[in-house]
Amino acid sequence: MTVRVLVPVDDSAAAHRTLQYIIKMKEQIPMSVTLLIVVPFSQLEYHGFQQAQLEAITAQSISHCEKVVERHRQELEKAGVPAETRLERGNPAEVICRVAASEGVDFVFISPNGSGKLSNLMFGSVTNKVVQECHLPVLLIR
Repeated sequence: MTVRVLVPVDDSAAAHRTLQYIIKMKEQIPMSVTLLIVVPFSQLEYHGFQQAQLEAITAQSISHCEKVVERHRQELEKAGVPAETRLERGNPAEVICRVAASEGVDFVFISPNGSGKLSNLMFGSVTNKVVQECHLPVLLIR
């Protein structure tokens, strides 16, 4: 039986840890992986950028995210783990929970970034929200 896993990724060491865990566990747990990268565009709106600036930043952000998620997909594929990619816009925690529910995945694998802020001391704000709001099992990878 193949387990369907949603893996939120970015360009961080935390995301790399998650991929390494998946590669390490591929023989024990056959998985099909959906790599999800979320671009939080709503945060840009509050910084007073002009429309042309927002469009340029948006295009650069999407291009960067596509490269990051594709690099992660290739790393998994090279290790023999089937993976697909998905890029979404919005609030990362909300999007992660929505995609997990709509895609019918079995687990969400996530590794906290550890921002160091007092309010995010345990995991990180996105990870905390995913753990609290996602109605599926969430595996935290440290």
